[in-house]
Amino acid sequence: MDVKNVRKWVWRARSCCAGEMSVWDKHRPGQPISVTCDKNQCRVDAMVQENRRMKQRDIDLKLGISQERVRHIIETNYRKVCAWWVLRQLTDPMKEHRNTVAQELLNRYRLEGDDFLKNIATGDESCVHHYDPENKRQSMEYCHPGSPSVKKFRTVQSAKKVMLTIFWDARGVLYTEFLTKGSTMNFDRYCETLQSLKQHIRRIRPERNMFLLHQNNARPHCSAQTQDATASLKFTVVPHPPYSPDLAPSDFWLFAKLKEMLKGQHFSSDAEVGAAVRKWISSQPETFFMDGMNKWIERLKKCVAVNGDCVEK
Repeated sequence: MDVKNVRKWVWRARSCCAGEMSVWDKHRPGQPISVTCDKNQCRVDAMVQENRRMKQRDIDLKLGISQERVRHIIETNYRKVCAWWVLRQLTDPMKEHRNTVAQELLNRYRLEGDDFLKNIATGDESCVHHYDPENKRQSMEYCHPGSPSVKKFRTVQSAKKVMLTIFWDARGVLYTEFLTKGSTMNFDRYCETLQSLKQHIRRIRPERNMFLLHQNNARPHCSAQTQDATASLKFTVVPHPPYSPDLAPSDFWLFAKLKEMLKGQHFSSDAEVGAAVRKWISSQPETFFMDGMNKWIERLKKCVAVNGDCVEK
């Protein structure tokens, strides 16, 4: 409470006899009867359940109560949220598969602890645009109360982009690669990438005799040719359910942080994009990558908790 109200209540306490002071308002003639009663709360609740998108002004017109009281009743029991876009509507067999894979990985983590995370090499591909506009929250800035509103013109991502392939573990980035113009990530190209990754692992992590490879289920990743290549390179592939970018550390962690940093910057060539990406990678501490692995474990636990459904955060 502020000082003014404290002084008012102290004055009231001193002016009353012992045991006579009450903190409740006394009944006064003409005082309006409160409409926030159980009957109106049940009526508002029934209308909201019938139509989850009903507007507050429509409710107060039908019930004849103020919009302020309608807002109070609704906010007591509900919160208004936006729809969450997901890659694909998961069927029951998909959810069951996601739940099974998540439980399998969590069981292995419970047995091996952080050594399980430190042995994983995870990676993916993603397009990096020469220009990606800032989102609305990133463009916020401080203004005086009387200052005019800042205008921001709607822009889209540039058509020029470069494909980035990156593999990393709990200690840092193991291998990065930018595809040249005119080339695509097919089976042969991905097998060559895995061979280069193996060479970099031997040079960067010579103490590791075995690495677990975590990748999504894109076509170049799960072909028979790729499976033969991973077996010959002595990679043990960690299972990953299909249509599950929410369980891929590169998607929800590394690429999300990287592209957030690149938003609003203009690059004139692929070389400038590559330089900016490598500079950002080198500036990240080792704890950043371990945090990504720990976040992966948290998402696996949430996936099990929701019986294989999508995980938002």
